[in-house]
Amino acid sequence: MKIKKIEIRDYKAFYGTKEIAVDGKNLFVYGENGSGKSSLYYALKDFFQSSIEDFNYDETENIFIEEANKGNGYIKVFFNPDKDGNTTPTGKEYSVTKTTKNTYATGDTSIRDAIKLKSFLTYKHLLDIHHIKKNDEIDLFDLLVKGVLKHFKSVAITGNKELGELWTDFEKAVAKPLEGTAYNITKKKSDVDAALLAFNTAFSKLFQAGSPENILRFAQPILDKFGHNIEIELRYTSTKVNADYSTYERNHVRISIKYLGKTIPKPHVFLNEARLSAIAISIYLGMVKRHIQGIPCKILFLDDIFIGLDISNRLPLLKILDSDFAAYQVFITTYDKPWYEFIKSSYLHNNSTWKSYEFYARRSAQGFEIPIIHEIKDSSHIQHYIDKAQSYFDNGDNKAAGVYLRSAFEFILKRYCFGKVPVLFNADTSKMKTDTFWNAVKKYKTVTPACGLTPATTTAIDHLITLVLNPLSHHDVNKHEITAEIQSALTVINTLKTELN
Repeated sequence: MKIKKIEIRDYKAFYGTKEIAVDGKNLFVYGENGSGKSSLYYALKDFFQSSIEDFNYDETENIFIEEANKGNGYIKVFFNPDKDGNTTPTGKEYSVTKTTKNTYATGDTSIRDAIKLKSFLTYKHLLDIHHIKKNDEIDLFDLLVKGVLKHFKSVAITGNKELGELWTDFEKAVAKPLEGTAYNITKKKSDVDAALLAFNTAFSKLFQAGSPENILRFAQPILDKFGHNIEIELRYTSTKVNADYSTYERNHVRISIKYLGKTIPKPHVFLNEARLSAIAISIYLGMVKRHIQGIPCKILFLDDIFIGLDISNRLPLLKILDSDFAAYQVFITTYDKPWYEFIKSSYLHNNSTWKSYEFYARRSAQGFEIPIIHEIKDSSHIQHYIDKAQSYFDNGDNKAAGVYLRSAFEFILKRYCFGKVPVLFNADTSKMKTDTFWNAVKKYKTVTPACGLTPATTTAIDHLITLVLNPLSHHDVNKHEITAEIQSALTVINTLKTELN
């Protein structure tokens, strides 16, 4: 099953109806803060979660909708192919509204099975990475129980509850005050002991050496692919309550490390945030992989988790998703525009398995912000710029067309030069002018006949740089926006794209 389209009405940041055409591909989303990218994450998460529990739309309804429209919101997801591999022009629709649970035909458990993977991870689950070093020791307990494994659920391990729920039950039992004979210490001890036993029994199973349930069974192979050359062992010190049942202690998860086969005596010194992030994400992805994989619908949604990752972890993670989660439909969001642009121009360039969207926050006529969603329709993001230029040109906005043509021109040159053509480098990349790349390509052509740049295109570009590609990107009242020249620029940039492909 692959998601073809998502339709959301009046949910969280989404005001009115928004459609996102996924077309069965993986989705990479750039979004400003407050633009709705996390609302997309929670909309899909709630959509799947609603197949196993009641969904209260009142709690997620957009707060700015008019009174007459309240209660009419929904989340619709269209799958193509469906669970049986059938394809239709519109796809098979599943929906959840305020008054109905997730709708599916009798016997169709595909949506319910998908949520069992617990494959939705947001940056909030990784926040504890920044403060897990306690008393010169690393303690992964909070990171695991309240973060990356908070929603982990397995009948064989946690029963009918999530791991985080089991811990919350125990904390509430400890915190519950005595009320004379109505709730005395004997009753409290019984409740606390039962809750603690349930949690300790479940959590301890994840650390048993040699057990198929061991937390590192799938996590270590994924961690190896991050390239940090570290092998880890985890130990859980079972939680216990104090004598008067007013608090608890020893809830620690300690870590032992080998680096290139050598034991590291002080892990808290060796493990920086990059390595800790890789460990946390590997554990999370490993626990997703430990679930039964033979189900029709497999979604993996990573919401802004690149926040805590440096470039040395970001690229390996993308490769891990390709190698280990090829059967999943992957959704990634980020607020990091330079990273998004880099991925667009390199990793996703002409990659037919991915689509890109851009979310922006804009103030509505009523004064509140709403998401503005742009689909990047072409897998070639250079072509996207050219198409935007053509669209503005067709609608009579010559200057906007010129700006997008300039962007396409720069994109073509930089992509072609990357790893191939020597270019004079400036530590401040904002000072690396387009002319520098263009001159480097022309020089490269003279010594490398394999370059497809033709004399005719070279002459045309040199001519249009002074008429379109430079002046229309600036305010210059002495430069004319000549329609014929812009039309010529559209033609020659398309030619250049082909010649330097």
